[in-house]
Amino acid sequence: MTRIATFAQHNLLLFHTMNTVSRVQDLQVQLATDKKAQAYAGIERESHRLVSLENRRAQIDQFLSNISTGTQRIDLMDLGVASIEDLTREFRDMLATAINGPDAFGGDLGKFAADMRLLVAELLNSRDGERYLFGGARVDRPPVDLNPPGYASVSLIESDGVTVDSSFYEAYYTQVQGNALPFAAGSFYAQIFFDKNGVAPAGPLPADPDNPTSSEFVAEDPDLWRYYVDRLNSAEMLANPKVDYYQGDTLVSVVRADDDLDVAYDLRADLPAFQQILSALDAVASLPNADTSDPFERAVIVKAKEMLDDVLDPLPGSSVGTLDQLRMELSRARDSLTLAGERHENFNAYAEGVVHDLENIDRSEVIVKLQSQQQVLEASYASLGRMQSLTLLDYL
Repeated sequence: MTRIATFAQHNLLLFHTMNTVSRVQDLQVQLATDKKAQAYAGIERESHRLVSLENRRAQIDQFLSNISTGTQRIDLMDLGVASIEDLTREFRDMLATAINGPDAFGGDLGKFAADMRLLVAELLNSRDGERYLFGGARVDRPPVDLNPPGYASVSLIESDGVTVDSSFYEAYYTQVQGNALPFAAGSFYAQIFFDKNGVAPAGPLPADPDNPTSSEFVAEDPDLWRYYVDRLNSAEMLANPKVDYYQGDTLVSVVRADDDLDVAYDLRADLPAFQQILSALDAVASLPNADTSDPFERAVIVKAKEMLDDVLDPLPGSSVGTLDQLRMELSRARDSLTLAGERHENFNAYAEGVVHDLENIDRSEVIVKLQSQQQVLEASYASLGRMQSLTLLDYL
């Protein structure tokens, strides 16, 4: 009986010793990795909470990536609009100077208008990488194309400087507005005259009523030319704008910033402010001489300045959104993204602390446990050594 009991005690001591070895090894691994366990099974009671936090952090990281990308695009768009605003103010100042007198400006307004038109188009074709920014959801091609035949510039006087351009006026109603000409049947001159006065012209009629000269255009009605120029930004034009330059779509660009938060930054190149700017630049660029001493060309230049006033410093009741208002819309979208990003960063900071507590060890505590287990292990080894050194004669 003595030998059987001793053998059982030996096996029990060996079992506990091996458990102690396992605990020492686990504690050593914890110290080496700073982790409580190498698998979720090792922290079974907290594993569900840990998995949920890690999944949410992965979602938050995606939202933060979306916010970063959206903020970058908004900043690029704001930079583009700010540059367009600077160009618009500069050109309006040129027009104001030229209107003060024929020699006040001393430059080539037509060339400046053509160059600025290209610059505005380039800014509206801004990209973030390969993605165009001002084309709505159509991001794979430039939203502004000023190349004919798809695009016809706003021209009120033919390039020969003597005849009025009927093509733009007619194309506006038929191609842009999509309606038949709403005037009495007859020549271009008769259509304009009837639209203004409600009756057909009695005479004298232009030699070529479809292409009247500047003088013939106002021969019967001195205000007819100004009326025609005012059509450039009339209520009908604003309601049915000329946007044949626009190659984007009407969809809204959005940033998914949270589970229930989509932030729109809907700034497209077909907005009325941009239409006004391009139309004003078109009108001046197409003038034969851009000469304010010529009453016909002066009327166009004055109208172009009024159109630029409308997008910079509008009078009360203006229906055209100013460039400042467009930048404010971008600023509001940026602020919404910033607030969402701050919420996500705060959650990440909280979650990081919780995950750290769930996953990581307290090194001081583990060191104390390891020292204690090593002492137990040393005692176990000593006990096993003494038991193994005993012989049968020691028990007899």
